Amino acid sequence: ELINKGKKDRAAKKCADVAVTSLPGIIEFLGYTFCFATVLAGPAYEYKFYANACDGSLLYDKSGKPKGKIPSQVWPTVRPLLCSLACLGVFVVGTGMYPLLDPNDPQNSTPVLITEEMLAKPMYARYGYSWLALFFIRFKYYFAWMNAEGANNIWYAGFEGFDAKGDSKGWEVSNNIDVIQFETAPNLKTLSSAWNKKTANWLAKYVYIRTGGSLFATYGMSAFWHGFYPGYYIFFMSVPIIAFCERMGRKKLTPRFDNGQKWGPYAIVCRVVTSLIVQYMIQPFQLLAFDWAFTNWKNYYFAGHIACVIFYLAVSNMPTPKKKEA
Repeated sequence: ELINKGKKDRAAKKCADVAVTSLPGIIEFLGYTFCFATVLAGPAYEYKFYANACDGSLLYDKSGKPKGKIPSQVWPTVRPLLCSLACLGVFVVGTGMYPLLDPNDPQNSTPVLITEEMLAKPMYARYGYSWLALFFIRFKYYFAWMNAEGANNIWYAGFEGFDAKGDSKGWEVSNNIDVIQFETAPNLKTLSSAWNKKTANWLAKYVYIRTGGSLFATYGMSAFWHGFYPGYYIFFMSVPIIAFCERMGRKKLTPRFDNGQKWGPYAIVCRVVTSLIVQYMIQPFQLLAFDWAFTNWKNYYFAGHIACVIFYLAVSNMPTPKKKEA
């Protein structure tokens, strides 16, 4: 609407290609909201993709002719299904070996991370255990998102359509996780864009841009979307701390040490640091209760938070490298 009126609006331009030109009916809206393929685990793709898949306009023109060579949906459906089952197996076996919460009574019993037996161990041993526990926990999300990806692809909702030449664009619409990219992310930005991709895209378009780039508004909305457990808010309100440090590092350090190699020394250090600090910050998300989350961080002496503050203060006082002349 803003674009049609000739008004300049960054958020509107960002959403222009998926804008709804007419208000959908109540049946269409409920069908989109409670679609069998997305209602449990997403992905939260735009209404336009859903509508185009339902009315056939994704594959056929107004005369009923295919817009291009329609690809088979068999492998795009079977591949994520098989991968999801493998992830389910890793989750079941891994969390059985390294449980984060008490498997017998996760809601009430003291989490494994803060039991007397665990707290008696050295900090590096406790952190190593939590790193493995969180690694295996992630596989339940991989299972859910990959399973949903296949459920969408089977009826072409995950298909991107055709380009001007009639060639297939791919199946990215339903893809909600890039496991390798997430697990080896060199920074928070890359990590966030690879995890729950469609929700991250929604937050960027409809919250981040519309609030003038407010990280607290964006992550606050994400916490609210997850629910009301204090652990969600503790985690998401801590993420901007990492983001501020990352921005400072990209401004002051990257020009000095980055040699452009994906797996160069600087890139490897960034990957290790990103993994270590994110794994520390995210623990309240799984512990949920405030007292459990606080006790857990307290027994790490709030090392992650202190490290972020020291890093930010130290790096912000470094001179900014001059931009190389072209």
